[in-house]
Amino acid sequence: MRRLTGASPLAGAVTGVAAVGLAGAALLAIGLSGGEQPAAATGSPDPVAAVTAAPPPAEEAQPTLPPEGVALPTPSSDVHVLIPALDLDLPLLPHEPRNGAINPPTLTAAYWLDPYGDPVGTAAQADNTLYLAAHSTGTGEYGFDPLMEADGGGSTLAAGDVIEVSTPEGTVDYTVERTERYAKGELAGATEVWEKAPGRLVLITCFQRGGGRASTENLVVFAEA
Repeated sequence: MRRLTGASPLAGAVTGVAAVGLAGAALLAIGLSGGEQPAAATGSPDPVAAVTAAPPPAEEAQPTLPPEGVALPTPSSDVHVLIPALDLDLPLLPHEPRNGAINPPTLTAAYWLDPYGDPVGTAAQADNTLYLAAHSTGTGEYGFDPLMEADGGGSTLAAGDVIEVSTPEGTVDYTVERTERYAKGELAGATEVWEKAPGRLVLITCFQRGGGRASTENLVVFAEA
């Protein structure tokens, strides 16, 4: 379909990125100013300072890795994101910021950023970029973990791979165009990520380097319907 470009009306709301981590899980958080809408999700297993003049977001309860052998519950949803090449199938739920932070409440689902595009039944219904954020932990078991090689060598997705977003009204297939890695603090200012482009899908998580090392980058996957 024809791609519409232009700056997202919400892109200016991003003032910087804060990263929070607990119990080895890579957690997502964003520092916002003036109560405006969020624009991205990033993460790191180590706490870092927010790179913004705005006050850091208030901390909320964070999802943590369970004890070995204990399975986390998976939320129920009639909307899913599927990547057949990676055998990934996650329920999708909406996520709105609370206390100035994007903090998905579980490790076993992905979340679309409610201020932007919603999952739709056909590509023609899209009115903005659809952003999906999920945690990654480096264990290979949760959220967007399958998007990264276990040894931290890079992304497991390549141009031409298909990402499906399934809703009760229909399924839209998105073809991966490229993956990019952004250093912590760079994502908020990456205008190519935040342009308004109906029919585009963007996946966001923290990039896990393997070996339990702290995440220093964000992994972003760009795909088109």
